[in-house]
Amino acid sequence: MKQEAVKDYFILNHQLRSTQDMSIFERISQKSVYEVIKIVAGIPVFFEEHMQRMRRSAALLKVSLPKSDEEVLEEIRLLLEKNRCENINVKLIRTRIGSEDYFLTYFIEAESLSRKEYARGIHVILYQGERNKPHLKTLGSSFRDRVESARARTGAYEALLVDDQGNITEGSRSNIFFLKDGLLFTPPARTVLLGVTRKHVMNLCKDMKLHVMEELLHRGEIRTVSGAFITGTTVDIAPIRSIDDYTISSTENLQIQKIVQLYSDEVNAYIEQHTFRTKS
Repeated sequence: MKQEAVKDYFILNHQLRSTQDMSIFERISQKSVYEVIKIVAGIPVFFEEHMQRMRRSAALLKVSLPKSDEEVLEEIRLLLEKNRCENINVKLIRTRIGSEDYFLTYFIEAESLSRKEYARGIHVILYQGERNKPHLKTLGSSFRDRVESARARTGAYEALLVDDQGNITEGSRSNIFFLKDGLLFTPPARTVLLGVTRKHVMNLCKDMKLHVMEELLHRGEIRTVSGAFITGTTVDIAPIRSIDDYTISSTENLQIQKIVQLYSDEVNAYIEQHTFRTKS
């Protein structure tokens, strides 16, 4: 895999390493388990839930994580201090090289959207294809490379995966929600990687009395949709302005605006409730 650690330091098996030597990345297996957590103001947002998901992925591969949550938190704190930053994304990888287990903690470039992009909405495409094991979060594959190539060719931020029956199963790196006939639709849990942001959005919708239907939407129904958005760790909630050649006024939809605001409030509340920050 690519040498993707940024800033000055990363951690390999409890040891602080300089990013000037990232040769270990060339040996990491594609079947490794990983997780990405967004750090805001020095706080790894929804840290506990991300670690639960990483442990579930590890269990599906019949492996375990060699660190406790407290140890991982301490490594993140150390990296924040040594790298002198507070707003960034951290990536955790559990891998096996030969007969040895390795655990890496490092910062990556934050693929975030600008305020203008959020205000305008994002463009997405439909892509014919499915991930074999949607519940398992592992490193890259040839399928992911093909999806990324399709996004790059079309200038799309995301690709919505479509199965052989024409149903939209999930985003290639996000969860998807559609507004239709006053209801919110999202693909059922069995077909998707269960995103942390997705779970929070679904809980917020219950508070709003907005009914969420866990049902697949057929690609032929896209033109009946009145609003849509994706959710993900790094993007939070991003309204969609277009799917292929169909334009949607998602950013103007009052229900979507309320979901975005409530989620932002929830993130801010989480940050305020946690005292894990860089040392001065």
